[in-house]
Amino acid sequence: MEIPRTMPAAVYVGDGRVETRSLPVPVIGPGELLVALRSCGLCGSDIYKIVHGTVRAPAVLGHEVVGAVVAVGTGVQRFAPGSRVVVAHHVPCGTCHYCRHGNISMCRAFRSSNLDPGGFAAFIRVPARHVMEVTFPVPDSLTDEEAAFTEPLASCLRAIKRGGLQPGEAAVVVGLGSIGLLLTQLLRLRGARVVGVDPLPGRCGLARRLGAEAALDPTREDVAAAVRAVSDDRGADLVLLAAGSAATLPLALDWVRDGGALCCFAPLAPDAPVPVNLNPLYYRELTLFGSYSPSPSELREALELLATRRVRVAELITHRLPLTALGEGVAAVREHRALKVILTPGEERG
Repeated sequence: MEIPRTMPAAVYVGDGRVETRSLPVPVIGPGELLVALRSCGLCGSDIYKIVHGTVRAPAVLGHEVVGAVVAVGTGVQRFAPGSRVVVAHHVPCGTCHYCRHGNISMCRAFRSSNLDPGGFAAFIRVPARHVMEVTFPVPDSLTDEEAAFTEPLASCLRAIKRGGLQPGEAAVVVGLGSIGLLLTQLLRLRGARVVGVDPLPGRCGLARRLGAEAALDPTREDVAAAVRAVSDDRGADLVLLAAGSAATLPLALDWVRDGGALCCFAPLAPDAPVPVNLNPLYYRELTLFGSYSPSPSELREALELLATRRVRVAELITHRLPLTALGEGVAAVREHRALKVILTPGEERG
């Protein structure tokens, strides 16, 4: 295809606002790729950055990227123009103290690396290290939209691995948005017994169809009974907080077993008070940990799970919007009208 000089991009401009702007198409160098966007998922972390202003404006966000290669830099042999690829946004060095201890997402190279610009743009320059480490061919079995779940699914994989859950053990997933529903499926694949928690009945129903033994409103008194029923009356071995609400923390402490673990898998608002007594962490020997972003190996594993249909994602997509409607997508998610939004470069809506 003929590469234009400028391109449309959805740009965060500050104060919770996004605008469509015309930006120069990036110029690639040796070892790099120029990718034309086909699909980019709207992540909760994108919304968090827009709403709370945690990134400097102007900024092009978006990191759940699937595209088609339109140009290759000198030395690139793995990809050719026309190849469909899924691309992650961060690359660890693999050798620093953090990488050697398995804390990949704390690696300074990981945190400083990125795509140029983000995925909410019509064209993206993929740096050379990204090409080598975190760019993967999209299998023919997957649509562009399905492949866009690679990074969020890999993030879920990392969280579950860090929780150390064993087959037959019990887990609670708090928040049944797209991340919570991915976690539910991965937990079932590991042989766990799952209770989902969400105030929206439709999401609870979908969680049950995807393998949760129970899915209930968090305010119902029978949540604790459901957790005991799947855990031989001990409580959950692992509670995953996939929704950023401080109000769920005291409930999670009631649902987790003595010696169990709680994973914070979503950030709270920057000024959110945390109304919880931490003494149970001491007296009950609980583990509280966070999980942030996946490694290259987890990205490969996630793509394989999607390609072999062991994780279902098509039914999680509720909105398909053009880049020009990013603000509309953000509002739809915040108002609980959308489960998963996929952005495309065209004007199609669905």
